[in-house]
Amino acid sequence: MEIRSSNPLLNLKHLALGLSLFLFNCWANPLTHPSIECLMKLQNSLCPDKKILEKWSPYLFLTLLPESTVTISNLANHSIVETGFVVGTVASGHPYVNVWTDDILHTQVPVIDGTWRYALPARAVTNTFWTYGSLHTISVHLPFERPKTIQVRMGTNHDTNGDGYPDLIVSASPGAGSQGYAYVYQIDPTTKLLSQTPNTTLTDGQTNNTYFGSKISSGDYNGDGYADILVGSQAYGLYPGRVYLFLSSGQSRITSQNLTTANFTYISSVSDNFGSHSVVGDVNGNGYQDLVVGAPFYSSKLGQIYVFLSNFGNLSNIPQQNLPAPLDIASCPGVNACQFGTSIVLDYFNSDKCIDLAVGAPTFNTDQGIIFVYHSTCDPINPYNTPVATLKGPLTTSCYGNSCKFGGTLASGDTNGDGLPDLLIGATGASSGIGDVYLVLNDQISGYRNMDLSAGGSADSLFSGFATGTNFSQGLQFQDTNADGLQDIIISEPTTTNRVYTFHSVRGGAPTNQNLNNGGVTSQTLIPPAGTSFGNSFADLSRKAKIYLWALVEKTKEYFGMI
Repeated sequence: MEIRSSNPLLNLKHLALGLSLFLFNCWANPLTHPSIECLMKLQNSLCPDKKILEKWSPYLFLTLLPESTVTISNLANHSIVETGFVVGTVASGHPYVNVWTDDILHTQVPVIDGTWRYALPARAVTNTFWTYGSLHTISVHLPFERPKTIQVRMGTNHDTNGDGYPDLIVSASPGAGSQGYAYVYQIDPTTKLLSQTPNTTLTDGQTNNTYFGSKISSGDYNGDGYADILVGSQAYGLYPGRVYLFLSSGQSRITSQNLTTANFTYISSVSDNFGSHSVVGDVNGNGYQDLVVGAPFYSSKLGQIYVFLSNFGNLSNIPQQNLPAPLDIASCPGVNACQFGTSIVLDYFNSDKCIDLAVGAPTFNTDQGIIFVYHSTCDPINPYNTPVATLKGPLTTSCYGNSCKFGGTLASGDTNGDGLPDLLIGATGASSGIGDVYLVLNDQISGYRNMDLSAGGSADSLFSGFATGTNFSQGLQFQDTNADGLQDIIISEPTTTNRVYTFHSVRGGAPTNQNLNNGGVTSQTLIPPAGTSFGNSFADLSRKAKIYLWALVEKTKEYFGMI
């Protein structure tokens, strides 16, 4: 039975008391009972701003954490990854660090003597891999610290022992009657400089004209995260040549050895100098690696390029595209013609999903030399059409014997850290035979410019050799040699001086011109302990195509009329 007072004043007091308790409850527990201010959309400490809650993100919490004390020793932001591992340091006493790659949840990596080492995706280990040129993020931190994050682009693995630093792999391939060598120089993690003596020496021990080391390349061919080495012996025995594969033994690297212990030997045959230069890359953007092969002696040395497109990982037995030299007979006179396809580079010049092409024709216009740059159209059949840029060599009258051979060697890499590959172009006969190397930067908006060195054009940087007749520029390479995250410039001078030079790159700019014949300086100069023609070739991406050629040559013999 309800009891109600007949006194209206008493009832009013009860109502006031109830309202007071209700309001007190609102103020006392604003999360479950919003206060009057909240209901009236007024701001106070008990009525939080809902917009802040709407903006809440887990990453907002990370900004409140202290900065990570973990260091990454071998990579920096915007680095080109030339190894299968990320390495770093951390203060003693921590048993592990957390490492993230892309969207993969963090992995606890053990710390040993203050250092840590994390294996990047490798096909044979994780069944995943990073394709050449792809962008990725790497984050490291300790618990309750803000992650340290960098963005990197995948390059070619040159790290034979998995210490996180790319090795310099270079040959000393002499002429007839001399012994050939392949050398591996490792970076000292403390000094961040290349060792002065090779850590690995490979040789066939023969002096009977095998030309061991005439071609050399590296890459992770078996997908274990470590770089392996291919060494060519172009005049071995009675065959047109051999290619030897030396597999890395992991952290034990590739040990010094003779060819009797090579893991695999391939004997090849060529027509029209087919395969003298070959490269791999995804030319049509379908996620599979395709093969581009040069045949510079095609059609009386006019030259041609063959493009073999992968079909879900399987290469066709015939090329899908035959790319002829964009030259006429008049510009290719004499017995040497133009030799379009002598040098080839595949790289992402315009940062789309399809890899682009640069091709050298060093005997164009009676040894002046020329380079053609193509952007891939991503077409599944004919990805390369008209050149988007043309770069011509210097006046032949300025070269030794009127022979410049501009474009006889090519290399691509990011020297200024802007994320786009630049070009190195060699001309062994330039500057009266001293030899020149031209650095041409890639522009973020316009790409490569047309350049004519014989008509007032100039490169962004110019490197000249030490003396005449040394074949300065015969070997070119972009590779980080001082562990600062930038790809440095490596140039060989394999004749007489028998040297390899490095020039450190500059972020945001171009290195200064260096004329070694007139007081120029290098960052490092390497001299082999034995052998000649040191730096005849370097291990780079372009040589990686040899592994694809093995599977392809048998299929193409019939097409090219090979025996």
